[in-house]
Amino acid sequence: MEQTIQTVMGLKKDAETLITIDAGATVRDAVDAMVEHRVGAVLIRNEDGLVDGIFTERDLLTRVVHAGLDTQSTPISMVMTRSVRFVSPGTTVEAAMALMHLNRHRHLLVIDGPRVHGLVSMGDMTSYLVRHGEGRFEAAVRNALPDAAKDASPDQPPGDK
Repeated sequence: MEQTIQTVMGLKKDAETLITIDAGATVRDAVDAMVEHRVGAVLIRNEDGLVDGIFTERDLLTRVVHAGLDTQSTPISMVMTRSVRFVSPGTTVEAAMALMHLNRHRHLLVIDGPRVHGLVSMGDMTSYLVRHGEGRFEAAVRNALPDAAKDASPDQPPGDK
């Protein structure tokens, strides 16, 4: 069975829920949304509702904190990553992970034509492979996991329910 991003999205809790921020929002608004939803990235939408960029924990660290910018007054559009990498739902997990590794990204937008399906992280894919991978390594990891960790959702660390 070929493991695709669509399969990962299907097992991800709240996969269809996109956390978005308007391009006119501040960094503080983005951070508040990330904390509230317990995610590492938010999509930035322009006035037409299209994805204009992504704001990640790495952007916060390198473009805001390190630069000494004020989160209350800095527009998200100044510090977001504009080139959002994306894959289709039919992309294999292996190809998506290779793309993320080569480009040093931890998040990929999942789109099919004009439809945005969601956002996947490296953590989502790693969790999927550990829980559902078909190799000996994945089976060994699953067998070594405590029962609570086996039952945790892919986007929620064990003991953090």
